[in-house]
Amino acid sequence: MTNRFSILTVISMLMMFGACGSQETTQEPEPVVSNKTEPHRYGGWYCPDNFGFVPVDIKKLDEIPAITDRLPTQQELDDNMSLIKVDTVKYPDAKALDMELPRVARIYSEHKGMEELIIVIQAIVVQKDTVVGYRFANGGNGSAWISDVTFLSKDDVADMGSQPFFYSKSELKASTEDIWRAIGKTNYFKQLGEKFDEQEFFSSEWNSESNARLNLDTDGEKAAGYVGMVFGNYYLHIDYDRDGFHYSEKLLMIENHEDKYHRVFLCKWTVSWGL
Repeated sequence: MTNRFSILTVISMLMMFGACGSQETTQEPEPVVSNKTEPHRYGGWYCPDNFGFVPVDIKKLDEIPAITDRLPTQQELDDNMSLIKVDTVKYPDAKALDMELPRVARIYSEHKGMEELIIVIQAIVVQKDTVVGYRFANGGNGSAWISDVTFLSKDDVADMGSQPFFYSKSELKASTEDIWRAIGKTNYFKQLGEKFDEQEFFSSEWNSESNARLNLDTDGEKAAGYVGMVFGNYYLHIDYDRDGFHYSEKLLMIENHEDKYHRVFLCKWTVSWGL
């Protein structure tokens, strides 16, 4: 895809997706996990809209950077080679967990009621808590306590095969209002409105205050999603579960207020497993 394209072409390409296999889980060796009732400050953030961490193919783990034998430097954090910056003055006992990384795992999203596929790229021990930093296979990142993730064995990952996704980053010389108006005329938005009974929202004029939470629970298909402004950027994210087949789609628009253009990140991603 070139840098100059119509939003209609972009949205039509978003409808492309594939299928893949299933896997079982494996038991990890004794992690260090505390019994504290208060959550640790380094664990538990959720940023699926951070496309600084682009979608990745789990079959290409050797191409995914990870810092394993020490805490990362500031430059490595800036380069998205790691996630969690620890204040070693305040926590002088902080260290990296002795663990082979990157590793493919799953994490359960209580908000969505679904499991998501992740790649763990960092594991640290702070005050006897073990926290992992991960990137989503479909873009974005987060952190969690190690007990909240289920690691997959190499055989599990091999059985899943390549996880297909469509991802594009482009720049459009148009306002948010113009882009919204163009997307609103596509079959894609019409179908979303009908599926989630949100026709009025998806056909409405642009309003930075408007948002919609999307929920669907029918025989054979469940879905949870959000459309609206997130920290000043337009964001669409929907996850589907179709009889154990996990499919997600994301769209992020970031406006450059000085040059009046938008960076548009688009991702369609599919993965299947037995739930």
